Amino acid sequence: MKGAGRFAVLALLVCCIGSGCSSKKEGEPDLLSSFSMNRDENLVVIANRNEIEDKDEFARLLVRMCKENSFQSIKFSTDRGYATSLDMRVYLWRDEVEGHDPVMTVEYKPEEWNPEYDIINHPEEFMLYVDGELIEYE
Repeated sequence: MKGAGRFAVLALLVCCIGSGCSSKKEGEPDLLSSFSMNRDENLVVIANRNEIEDKDEFARLLVRMCKENSFQSIKFSTDRGYATSLDMRVYLWRDEVEGHDPVMTVEYKPEEWNPEYDIINHPEEFMLYVDGELIEYE
């Protein structure tokens, strides 16, 4: 029985090594943390994927998810109104946050600051930036 047990453990190790044996499952982006200053949201986003092929499209997805309040781990409170800007640092996986630079940054902010502008009711006033460069948002 000892030989069969060792064989089973060895087979399991080989299987894990061959398949990557990773607990990382690709899926929807999610928030790791959020903090607000007034109604400006600063977010740490986990992409939950090995790579981001189209950063512009991914940024649009993140803004849409913020507007829809559709992240799984964190829900935004709207008691004081909607966010007046979004500032996101994006990492591929949760274990890459500590000690690593983000793979991309996303900012969604009004061209001219006005405390009355929010991401839901005044989208025409907002500009989308990926890694500091203005991109088209529609």
